Amino acid sequence: MKKQPAIFLDRDDTLNIDVSYTYKVSDFGWVRGAPEALKLFSEVGLDVFIVTNQGGIGRGLYAESDMHRFNDHLIAEAAALGGHIEDIAFCPHHPEAVISTLRTPCLCRKPGHQMITRLAEKWSVDLATSVMIGDRDSDVAAGRAAGCHAYLFDGTDLHELAKHVMNQHFSNLHVPACK
Repeated sequence: MKKQPAIFLDRDDTLNIDVSYTYKVSDFGWVRGAPEALKLFSEVGLDVFIVTNQGGIGRGLYAESDMHRFNDHLIAEAAALGGHIEDIAFCPHHPEAVISTLRTPCLCRKPGHQMITRLAEKWSVDLATSVMIGDRDSDVAAGRAAGCHAYLFDGTDLHELAKHVMNQHFSNLHVPACK
């Protein structure tokens, strides 16, 4: 199977508004431009993956099932607006985890690259032609360590950054909205 480029996105404060360890569906809200960015990536056939540190699980602040419920809601909301999220990888580890087996160090917690590389293996992604976008330096570091192009999102408008990414890395994919 031929490897394809993909988009890797952080979750909290890149796609959804972070309210500090966001896990309740009732707290869900989009970051400006996020639905449009997801739709843009989907329209051109790029697979979109979320890679997210979820240290609140290790810290005992919420259960893994709470996170899955939130992620399922995010996926459904994206689909309703024309976007598609192929898969989500998460790291439950944290340096201050109350669950000893979830106390770092680990290879998956960003800036580690394991979430990205595992998704790439599973979905046959060409990391050299892929892009990671996140709001923290650790997101950028994870993307670069995995071999992706990486962008730091400043929180203003994800759709504007998505259009820039399309023009810089995927100009061969015809998207009138990016012109």
